[in-house]
Amino acid sequence: MAFVRYNSPMVQVFIVGMVCFCCPGMFNALTGMGGTGQSSTKAAANASTATAVTFTLCSLIGAPLYNIFGHRVMIPAALTYVLYVGAFLSSSYAFTIAAGAILGIGAGFLWTAQAGIMMSYPAEQDKGKAFSVFWMVFNLDDSKRLVIRGATIGAVIPLANEWNSGPKSAVKSSTYIAFMVIMTFGALLTLALLPSNKVVRSDGSRVSFHKISNWKRECVEVLRLFKDPRMLILIPLFAGSNWFYTYQFNGINAPGFMSIRARALNNFLYWLFQIIGAGLFGVFLDSSKVGTRKARAIYGNIVTLVILTALWIATIFIQKGYTRESLLEPSYVKLDVTDPKYPGIVVVYSLFGLIDAMYQGYIYWLLGTMTNDVERAARYGGFYKTIQNACKAVADQLEATEVAYMTQLIVIFSINTVGLLLAFIVAKGVPDVTVETIENLEDGHAVGTLVGGQLENIGDENGSVHMNERLSNKAEKSQV
Repeated sequence: MAFVRYNSPMVQVFIVGMVCFCCPGMFNALTGMGGTGQSSTKAAANASTATAVTFTLCSLIGAPLYNIFGHRVMIPAALTYVLYVGAFLSSSYAFTIAAGAILGIGAGFLWTAQAGIMMSYPAEQDKGKAFSVFWMVFNLDDSKRLVIRGATIGAVIPLANEWNSGPKSAVKSSTYIAFMVIMTFGALLTLALLPSNKVVRSDGSRVSFHKISNWKRECVEVLRLFKDPRMLILIPLFAGSNWFYTYQFNGINAPGFMSIRARALNNFLYWLFQIIGAGLFGVFLDSSKVGTRKARAIYGNIVTLVILTALWIATIFIQKGYTRESLLEPSYVKLDVTDPKYPGIVVVYSLFGLIDAMYQGYIYWLLGTMTNDVERAARYGGFYKTIQNACKAVADQLEATEVAYMTQLIVIFSINTVGLLLAFIVAKGVPDVTVETIENLEDGHAVGTLVGGQLENIGDENGSVHMNERLSNKAEKSQV
């Protein structure tokens, strides 16, 4: 079966998913504890700001590095997650901030490579499912699938380790050490990835036809992104994609608002519902029964907008019940799992996990409709991450400077709404089959034409065009 060939796109996406299961997934689980598991959110918020700043810069650099050096950039990138978690075993405020900055460098390289692989490797009809594979990290086992999300398993660690902690807020050192061990394994797992030119789709077409790129070419191509109307229109959508984490993790799931076991349970359910959101929405976006690819782009936008709007409105009612100042009052009692108010709050918080997967999945899928080229996909992913993390830095500083929770809520509500409404413009232009011109071909020709991800023809410098012979042997046909 094509899905289980080692050099198939889905297997390679699965491996990338496992790397992110062990590194960013565990990072998300830890930060989801609220203030990175600490009783005070200020150090974590400032470290997160440092991460976002370097993440922003290195996302743009990440695409050229990936196109020049390939997937090898992911190895040192993944190790920066280990260093970051290790910083929380130290009492040094400065070291924590420095580790956050170093993490941003690694994250920029890792996530740009991930985006290039996930958006360009699969066939067009499988890009939603590829997102599901990545986001959920599943194993194929004949007639059934075992679905696991990195941050969900990661959330079990503090849930089990901290359940009997009662009202205390500090996290045990053993929790951090457990995360570091898993992250180290994830960094080593990057060695299992194949170069893009050795990955073959089920129809026999190779994923990449490029020779090694160069810095001059990459700089020109990256700058062109800032002139692409579609990229500019999608900036608000990109901006809101990680902005809500800061408010959700440090505002709703705040150490001052809830006990650590309530926060741990919230965190577990948040990532568990990521599984549901990614699985259902990925299949929905690929389903021809829903309509054309353009129709799915529009419907996906509408569904995401409606659910997200309903959740933000519900959150306004929750937020009316407390402020930063009220949490500091001596008479305030932290919300625990036994509190009558907790069920309603945990439902909203869990559904935020579901809509997060849908929001992120929609962005990746929409970008995937624009290209099937590995190099271009990496640049699109880098641009997305650049905007995402530049705005995440703003969100983190709102938290670090202790801006009112309600103000933060209204800001992100507005950004998400504007972003999804503007995305309709791009969704209406989604083609049924992506046709694009690519350059830097490994066989020496000046340009080629990709039709649905397959190299249909090539042209020389004089403009003559002729059909290109298959550059790879046919792989076994997929039996789905």
